[in-house]
Amino acid sequence: MRIGIDTGGTFTDAVVVDSGSGGTRLGKGKALSTPGDLTAGALAAVEAAASDLDQPLTEVLIRAESIGYATTVGLNALLTGTGAPIGLITTAGFEATLPVARAAKVAGLSPAEATEAVCWAKPPLLLSRKRIVGVPERIDAHGEVVRPLDEAAAVAAIKALKDDGVISYAVCLLWSVSNPRHEIRIAELIAEIHPGAHVSLSSAVPRIGEYERTMTTVLDASTAPLVAEEIRTLADALAERGFAGQLHVMQSSGGTCAADGALRSVETLGSGPVAGLLASAELVQQLGRSEAIATDVGGTSFDVGLITGGEPTMATRPMIGRWALAHPVVEVVSIGTGGGSLARIDPVLGGLRVGPQSAGARPGPACYRRGGSAPTLTDAAVALGYLSELGDVLELDREAAERAIGDGVATPLELSVPDAADSVIKVACSQMADLIRRVTVQRGHDPAGFTMLAYGGAAPQYATRYAAEVGVAEVVVPAAASVFSALGAVDGKRLALGPVALTDSTSEPPPSERRGAWFDRQFTSCPVYDGLGLAPGTQLEGPAFIDHPSTTIVLRPYDRAEVDSQGHTHLFPGPPS
Repeated sequence: MRIGIDTGGTFTDAVVVDSGSGGTRLGKGKALSTPGDLTAGALAAVEAAASDLDQPLTEVLIRAESIGYATTVGLNALLTGTGAPIGLITTAGFEATLPVARAAKVAGLSPAEATEAVCWAKPPLLLSRKRIVGVPERIDAHGEVVRPLDEAAAVAAIKALKDDGVISYAVCLLWSVSNPRHEIRIAELIAEIHPGAHVSLSSAVPRIGEYERTMTTVLDASTAPLVAEEIRTLADALAERGFAGQLHVMQSSGGTCAADGALRSVETLGSGPVAGLLASAELVQQLGRSEAIATDVGGTSFDVGLITGGEPTMATRPMIGRWALAHPVVEVVSIGTGGGSLARIDPVLGGLRVGPQSAGARPGPACYRRGGSAPTLTDAAVALGYLSELGDVLELDREAAERAIGDGVATPLELSVPDAADSVIKVACSQMADLIRRVTVQRGHDPAGFTMLAYGGAAPQYATRYAAEVGVAEVVVPAAASVFSALGAVDGKRLALGPVALTDSTSEPPPSERRGAWFDRQFTSCPVYDGLGLAPGTQLEGPAFIDHPSTTIVLRPYDRAEVDSQGHTHLFPGPPS
């Protein structure tokens, strides 16, 4: 038995893969993330996945051989400026390496932002200039000591940083990749002077490139205490409940690292989206395809990755946000457009904006009834009748969604609530389509030649909209769409699903219910189908909905859907809307 967990900004997903004598069974679970105590959300998600297999949490954990964990705690800390207080010790005379940042004022900006001079700025510093201290020493490119380390200066630097509140140190000396002896000695001094403090050494980054190596080391130092605490807390909680297997942490390179091994927190940044892309590559191969666009719409972000030649694309210039990285990274490009993205009116231009700010898990969208009142993308979908619940996780309050859209969007724009909600979705899907073009068209790829995968809790609701906008003819919603990244985190191995095929059946089962929803500027009574009850070969036409335990596939008018032999749903988008 193997378990995969993916902790997101809004939801935490889990899968339990039970490969017994009766065949492989997959338990799927989703729970709201719990900021401040992510372990609680992870355990709740695993418990939901275990319940999906009619087994208690403790029994599943006792039987589990391994758990793969994709975490966002480090990335969230960077994006919110809540990383650990850090200090940087570098070679005297090179204290400006980080602030100068290769004078890269457009690195990490979108193509549109790069053309706007008002957007030009160097990447944000993760520490103040006074916490960058140089010490006399010098090693040349051949690893020869040109100037011995001034240990008295190093001791003084460490004491000064400690007194200034630093709890994590980044040590980046010139040419330490050729000879790390001076960095190792500084680490020993830190251990003597400041026991328990974290130390990140740039010599652990096997790359020549002073700025990128320094930046990567600083990123690691900033996130390491938080990631280490999270992993330790999770490991202890799992052990208390009977887990005795191996806990692996997903890495942004596509590999994994044992939680009790040489884990570098900087290599976990973006590991959740990367896990989804690895699962996508496996599914693409099973589908007999080689070129695909993987799209993941969660509660906070929209993530896009390319699969070419059957393999995920690696980043040529790895970045996390606007910060350069010096280690291999599977390329996933993201924007802040997800289910929890806030819809608002631009106070200057008066136009409608969606994201990047998010309601997160708390308070969440207004329809969650957890204290949120600002309109979000999910509120727009609920107001239009596209969603009524999130499986066993949440029942959604349509009146609260309509009220939020009315107060925050419809009234300022003098629109009806349905028109305002539809406008929110159109803006969000246009942003998603723009990102897909950026990843494909601007790099010489024609989206029409790719199959698109749509996963995450929200992607199936919007997939045919943004696919139609970029000209993609087929979208595949995996059977485990809502927990797909957690599936990709399972011990670094994807679930073997067997051959996938479409049949010639034209069966259309009776709907389980009907729901009023807004299409073509009017409310229409639409059939709702139970996704788990659809047989292979089932073919459906929109407008209609396919409800799964924690996601809903929305079929617009003229959209078509067909279920294959493994339960994946193939969507064929109609015209753009």
